[in-house]
Amino acid sequence: MTIHWSKDAGDDLMEIISFIAERSGKKVARGIYSRIREKVESIREYPATGRIVPELASIGITEIHELIEPPWRIFYRIYQNEVRILSVVDGRRNIEEILYRKVIDGKLK
Repeated sequence: MTIHWSKDAGDDLMEIISFIAERSGKKVARGIYSRIREKVESIREYPATGRIVPELASIGITEIHELIEPPWRIFYRIYQNEVRILSVVDGRRNIEEILYRKVIDGKLK
C-alpha cells in the first residue's frame, strides 16, 4: 500500500514541527516528527486499523479514518492501493470546527 501525504497534511505537519522547534528546540521537534511519521507508516499493511472519525461519522462521512499519536490526530482516507494522509491536527483544539471547515473547503478528499 502506498502512502501519500496531501499538501494540506504536509503543511499541517510542518506547522506543528516549526512551532515545537521554536518552543522546545529542534531535538524535541525531530522526535515528534519521527513519532508522527512512524505512526503513519504503521498503517501501510493494515490501513483499516484506524477508527472512523466520530465527529465526521455523526454527519454521515464514514470514509475518513484516523490514527492518534497523542496529542495529534492524523486523518486519512483509503483508496484502492493508496492511503492518503489528509490532515494532522492537535487533538486539544476544537476538532469539529477544524474538520467541518476542511470538509467545506474540500481538503478532506
